[in-house]
Amino acid sequence: MYSWKTRRHDVERDGELTLYWEANGDPVSDDYDSDDTSAGELWRIWRKTYPIDEHAEARWGAGAVHISWFIGGAAAYEFAPHAVNLFGNDAETFLDHFTMPIEVATGEPIQWTRLPVEDKLWNENRADKGGFIQEATGWKPSPLQPVFWPDQLAEACGLFIPQR
Repeated sequence: MYSWKTRRHDVERDGELTLYWEANGDPVSDDYDSDDTSAGELWRIWRKTYPIDEHAEARWGAGAVHISWFIGGAAAYEFAPHAVNLFGNDAETFLDHFTMPIEVATGEPIQWTRLPVEDKLWNENRADKGGFIQEATGWKPSPLQPVFWPDQLAEACGLFIPQR
């Protein structure tokens, strides 16, 4: 449990915070329903639609896909501080809108990399945006991990790999 204040109105907020991740192009799932499209099928659609992430590849090499990070929970949803931003803009983060969260039990400032990473699922019970990635592979990123290589995951899981 954390406590922080809004910068604009100095209103105190308390609650749990989590890290939410979004891989480049994973909102492709917005156009599908988990009742009609399996995680594996959506993986194939995603990789065919977004076979290359030029920004990530320019920095990390062939096959790299960027991960964007957000802080969520307790009426907050903002870009995560300390996450790699590949797009050259000065995107505002959680700390532009709120003060540094303090852990209520200890009085210590938050350690961003210790926040839990949200599970994103794609099944009969949940159809999270981009949840097909975790559902199809059993994998989710480490806190604030800037990039991953989906073809490596696909090879390990027997999933579709696009031709380059």
